[in-house]
Amino acid sequence: MTIIPSEQEARTMVSTGTHSDGVPVVAYRIARASGEVLAARQDDLDFYAASTVKLAVLVAAARGLDAGTVRLADTCVATRTFTSQVPGAGEYTIEPDDVDTGLPPDGTPMPFGDVVERMVVVSSNEATNMVAERVGLPAVNQALADAGATRSVFGRKYSDLAAERAGASHRTTAADLCLLMSALVTGRLASPERTAWMCELLGRQTDRQLTAAVPGGVPFGSKSGWVDGIRHDVAFVGGPGPDALVVAVCTRGYDEPAAEETLKSLGALAVALS
Repeated sequence: MTIIPSEQEARTMVSTGTHSDGVPVVAYRIARASGEVLAARQDDLDFYAASTVKLAVLVAAARGLDAGTVRLADTCVATRTFTSQVPGAGEYTIEPDDVDTGLPPDGTPMPFGDVVERMVVVSSNEATNMVAERVGLPAVNQALADAGATRSVFGRKYSDLAAERAGASHRTTAADLCLLMSALVTGRLASPERTAWMCELLGRQTDRQLTAAVPGGVPFGSKSGWVDGIRHDVAFVGGPGPDALVVAVCTRGYDEPAAEETLKSLGALAVALS
């Protein structure tokens, strides 16, 4: 199994964004949400998942809403400081480059629904940690397992470098991302009401890569992820259901413009061929 670097490893890459082997990598899967694979390349390669696994946190939140263990109106408190999951490691704050400047000041009450929205729409790491603390990491990993994304893991809250040094990370493959999005849009992971809620949030993500070429009026949604040298995206195109097109692309070793050109080009090709 090929191992692609973690967040901390990715931050130490040279300025070109290439890994120590100097070879950029692109892995992808294009499929129908029903499960039919239309095209794939190295879709079983293991990558640091960056923010794409926030999709599983979203599913865990939707399931909590279905079960009544959380409510959209529940009060959360905005924070940039969290406690490491490593015993004795203490508190840590979100790394400066990743701070969500649009989040209210620490201590500000926020509805749970607003926190989830910020996690998806602007990919806030603080919001993700707040949601993950509320629903629990086991629920997030159960969502991955139930989708068949058995090679993926949500191992820690974001910026918990002590946990990462202890071996906890976020991992995924292009195949797993496709399976997760497919299970979401076909309604296999949550109720119809919460499935529609998740799809609507994903349709408002501000970082559009794979969906940049989707024609007006066509439903879509996506969840991207990035750190230095790592750029991924997973998207659905078309009305949620088994006929929706699902695309997942994982890259490493490209500078940001080249990575985004790769994602947008593959997204446009997938949409054109669909």
